[in-house]
Amino acid sequence: MQGKLFTQDFVREGIQETDAWQRLDADELARFRARIEAIFGAFPADSQANEAVTETEIIFPVLEALGWASLPQQTASGKGRQDVPDVLLFADVAAKRAALAEHGDAQRYRRGAAIVECKRWQRPLDRGDRTDPLDANAPSNQMLRYLSRAEVASERAIQWGLLTNGRYWRLYYQGARSRSEEFLELDLARLAGMKGLPANLLDPADQDAAHFLTVFYLLFGPAGFVPQPSDPENRAFLAIALAETRRWEARVSQDLGALVFERLFPRLVAAIAEHDPAASRPYATDYLDAVRREALILLYRLLFVLYAEDRNLLPVHDRRYDDYSLRQIRADVARHLDANAVFSARAGRCHRALKDLFQIIGQGDAALGVPPYNGGLFDDRAHALLERLTLPDAVVAELIDGLSRRPVGQERRWINYRDLSVQQLGSIYERLLEYRVVGDGTGQIRVSPTIFARKGSGSYYTHDDLVQLLIRQTVGPLLEERAEAFERQVEALGRLRSPKPQRVRDLQDHDPAAAILELKICDPAMGSGHFLVSLVDYLADQILERMADSTARVHWADAAEPYVSPLARRIADIRERILASSQAQGWTVDPAQLDDRHIVRRMILKRVIFGVDKNPMAVELAKVALWLHTFTVGAPLSFLDHHLRAGDALYGERIDQVLDELRAFGALFQKNELARIAVATASMNQIADLTDVDIAEVHQSRHLFEQIDAELAPLRKLLDFWQARRWLPADHPVWRRGWAELASGRFGDVIEVIDAGSVVAGDSASDEAGAIRALLRQARELAEQEGFLSWAIAFPTVWRHLDSGQP
Repeated sequence: MQGKLFTQDFVREGIQETDAWQRLDADELARFRARIEAIFGAFPADSQANEAVTETEIIFPVLEALGWASLPQQTASGKGRQDVPDVLLFADVAAKRAALAEHGDAQRYRRGAAIVECKRWQRPLDRGDRTDPLDANAPSNQMLRYLSRAEVASERAIQWGLLTNGRYWRLYYQGARSRSEEFLELDLARLAGMKGLPANLLDPADQDAAHFLTVFYLLFGPAGFVPQPSDPENRAFLAIALAETRRWEARVSQDLGALVFERLFPRLVAAIAEHDPAASRPYATDYLDAVRREALILLYRLLFVLYAEDRNLLPVHDRRYDDYSLRQIRADVARHLDANAVFSARAGRCHRALKDLFQIIGQGDAALGVPPYNGGLFDDRAHALLERLTLPDAVVAELIDGLSRRPVGQERRWINYRDLSVQQLGSIYERLLEYRVVGDGTGQIRVSPTIFARKGSGSYYTHDDLVQLLIRQTVGPLLEERAEAFERQVEALGRLRSPKPQRVRDLQDHDPAAAILELKICDPAMGSGHFLVSLVDYLADQILERMADSTARVHWADAAEPYVSPLARRIADIRERILASSQAQGWTVDPAQLDDRHIVRRMILKRVIFGVDKNPMAVELAKVALWLHTFTVGAPLSFLDHHLRAGDALYGERIDQVLDELRAFGALFQKNELARIAVATASMNQIADLTDVDIAEVHQSRHLFEQIDAELAPLRKLLDFWQARRWLPADHPVWRRGWAELASGRFGDVIEVIDAGSVVAGDSASDEAGAIRALLRQARELAEQEGFLSWAIAFPTVWRHLDSGQP
């Protein structure tokens, strides 16, 4: 079972408790299973059957066995038969008869229940095929396009689509948060017992075939699409299943959030302070802030690994890695706890095992088949406290088990992080950001809310429905503008007489999918990254759909040389580089995990996504959320420091205005400061062009960023100083005297003095120099406290026209 439309718990267990499942007729199910086994038993697994043969021998017989009534190739666009889904499904014969009475194909969609797109036997569903000009786009991209068109043609009656290559059957939902990711896929051929199938690393063979054939019958058959008589809301079974999945996700995240907040985090910060060999009492405020920060980093690391392993993003099916995996560590902890065994209050075996695992993931280990994934999360150099610390087993065992299992009745059940959305995980940890670690005066520490903390029961980010609405209303029009510009070019070039291949190439500069990657979109108060994660989903769906749509819209192109989005080549190049590197290094990478939809998310993260938050730990949490959501097997975590910045988005300066005001004051400064921006922008563009597909590129990105940061530091300090000036009253004695002396130029160039934090010329021991130092100190403290953020300095690749102050 693949895809994220329904939780595994629901598909494996919860579905059996539903009325629809319990009302199933055993004899009818037995006949269905026998028919499916017969269909696949008569077909060779190694067949090279084309689409037509696959439809005739596999797909149409399966649809008939499910009980569907159907019509082939009903156009929803008026563009012709080639631009339509292969089958329109009806819940029963009466609905089909009513559809046939309609006057046109498009009108028949209003009577339908779902669409079907068919592909040749075992054709990859998430990749384009450059060897086949008639089927160059990824089938999953085509499904997104067809669903959108069917929704319009049916006046929203059709919300579901089936995509199949005969072996794999997928169920898509138009209303999913991420249509390209939230589908349900079943390997029907394997469930039917087909002989000679290649092994599937991501779908173990130990699943209950009889159970999942029943799941297939209920979720892919017409019974799942019609209102259930026992449901008071008259919902279809698929709608009930979706609601149950959301309810499970909310319940688990609520339980886990309460545990982390009320028990695990307070005990973890206390244990870190107690067992830190460099700690000294009484604890200083700065030290307690460091304890809080490092406790959050440890939780973020555990969250990352739990999620990555449960989603098979780390090679848990490779015995070499699995022996060191968190899955094994938490299984050992669970066995000891269930046996009432005692964990040592001194020995640190569990924590050392975690450190080893973090190092394996961060730096890579070819002997275990693991590439280096470190994008900063596992960098020990940035977390000296965690590096020198070893927590005892009693502490770490409670932490690991608390994050791994939850009580259900009289037992503790494993939490399947595969089924928790990144947005839900963000909500669990975002609450912690508004709490600080304080001493109680007796040598003990506790977690206390800041004065800005919201109520413990409050919502910590915007509701998902509102997030989706905001994205559609704000970003949607930008995408439509680019699509309309492409359409105008299609029509204009279609009227020319020049060779068609040349016109097709000319269109690529206007490609609507590639144009999306040129957008720069920022959340100025990103918190845990909820909006940005949802934005990645939305843009990925749009890019993939528009890749298929653009091919269909260039109706005048020759069938043998159709228009194909230039993104297809870029995606393929990235995939080939990752696979080549993995093969050369001996890493365990399944090519199936490098499909177009995975790589597109990474491209969006690297080029489009920007964010700001005043809380530095919120920035780190947003990084984790985005890393998890765009994880690309075999490629390191993208460098994000230049896209996600800590600071107050409301308070900062424009460079052109500050320099103009300095001139008005008569201050002396060097006129080449804008040259720093030009140099920095050129270097920052190099970072944007790097794909980060190997750890060397990540290191190069980091190195370039550090160079840029150092180059811009004098200007950043100047802008922070000028913003601090606005916070001080004009008649403030520190400002009045200090600025008069600084602006005079007698103690050095204004920018150089602000950069140095002290006078650079004149009598440094004079009262006047002391006044300047007092002003600089107060401005620096204010800037650090408030976190001023000047947008042009924070994002120089976006702010390219500094003289106007506009992006």
